Amino acid sequence: MVFSFKKFLEFSKGLLFPKTNIAGLEIKDTVLRIAQFQDGLLKKAAVTLEPGVIGGGRVKDKARLIAGLKRLQAEFAGSKEKVLAILSVPSANVYTQVFNTPLLSGQSLEEAANLNLKSISPIDLGAGYADWQEIGLQEKDGKLEVLAAFADRAAIDDYQQCLESAGFAAVAVEFPALAISRAIQALAVGIDIEKPQVVFNVASDGIDFMVLRRGNLYFHYFSPWKLIPADGELSSEIPFSEFKDTVIREIKKVVTFYGSHWEGRLGRLILITQALNAEISNFIKENFQFEVADLKLEGLPNLEAGWFGVIGSALRGKIPRSEDKLISLTAVGTEKEYWYSQIQFFIKIWRNVFIATLGFLVLLFILADSVIYQTSVNLGKQLRVVVREPGGAEVAELQAKARQFNQLVDKASVAKEQSVGRSPLFSKIIVLAGRGISLERILMDSQQASALLSGRADNEAAALAFKNALIKEGFRGVTLPLSNIVANLDKSVSFTITFKL
Repeated sequence: MVFSFKKFLEFSKGLLFPKTNIAGLEIKDTVLRIAQFQDGLLKKAAVTLEPGVIGGGRVKDKARLIAGLKRLQAEFAGSKEKVLAILSVPSANVYTQVFNTPLLSGQSLEEAANLNLKSISPIDLGAGYADWQEIGLQEKDGKLEVLAAFADRAAIDDYQQCLESAGFAAVAVEFPALAISRAIQALAVGIDIEKPQVVFNVASDGIDFMVLRRGNLYFHYFSPWKLIPADGELSSEIPFSEFKDTVIREIKKVVTFYGSHWEGRLGRLILITQALNAEISNFIKENFQFEVADLKLEGLPNLEAGWFGVIGSALRGKIPRSEDKLISLTAVGTEKEYWYSQIQFFIKIWRNVFIATLGFLVLLFILADSVIYQTSVNLGKQLRVVVREPGGAEVAELQAKARQFNQLVDKASVAKEQSVGRSPLFSKIIVLAGRGISLERILMDSQQASALLSGRADNEAAALAFKNALIKEGFRGVTLPLSNIVANLDKSVSFTITFKL
């Protein structure tokens, strides 16, 4: 087996920063949908909402929305664990616009984009959310094209609060047009995404018109249904004649936008609708001279059209958080939120590693202490057995002497370490003195730079020999007058020698 350092690094990275599973979650006025790609398979669930929970794109009844989200969470996750999701809110909450900037990058692009957001925003940014993403380059002047999106803060916060209460966490917040364009870019069958495409999405809350170029959203226009009062309440049913008039009127606006931007005639329209597909397709063909095509997604041939938006959000959930630079209508962008979450995760995982390591060491110390204690008990028992046997007393005595000897060796070692070494001068004098000389005193006079050395010698000749040895060794001013040699009763002599330092 060949060791691969690269694979080891990838394994270590996966261990420290495991990939998180993020689903796509779409909230509509009549239904909640969630989908997630897991090991190449699509996992999904849906819950129907009662009328009046969502209206005009906003939360009207938080309690019932939370209840519906809890049912969705239970059906999808099957447990109480928090589900991370890319949230898609109703189109009525979002306004989009494209602007151009010089070809910049990094912090310069960030500053230029934020300045444009402030100048084109249709709402007070202090009471709203805004974000942007790059979508392409202009062919004429090479400027960078940027898509901006704006949403009311209160409306978005209501959705996020309901999600938190129901066991979800919104990683990013987007809207159906952005999600559908991503699904078309990644999975559309039989559509040339390099060419501009017009998408007509008929939903329960209104019509989403989209113009895509290279799979990126360039134009988005949402037209809500004008509900008719019935019995004191707004009816969700719309006469087909009024529906046709609305569709024809709004398509004309999109055709005008398309022609002014790409100087060509619209030849094809992609239709996404959950009902009346044939009827809508026929009356569009009768009123406009272009082809109407149905959207099909690769690998999902039987998927109902209502799931296309949530599929797009689920595809975004597969993008690594560090690479997600797409629009997110929240207080913190997806990139910053990613780094915040990574820092929190890093702190948590190393806190757990520290606690686990500390616990392991404590357990190890307890086990080691237990083993040492048990060994000591066993040795004590063995010693008592030995002492009781013949010759045991002698062994015990030898052990006592060995302990005493070891203690003396330890004391000698300590004394040696604590002793102060002799001066080189004294050591030399002692060596020159030899066996026949016994030194008694050495006096040093630092002011006179002289020294006096007194001692005993076996005889006068030994004293004179010592004096000569000092002179020969290089000592200066060495004197030993005969008057300084005094005979002792034991036939030895005492002497006093002086020399210069």
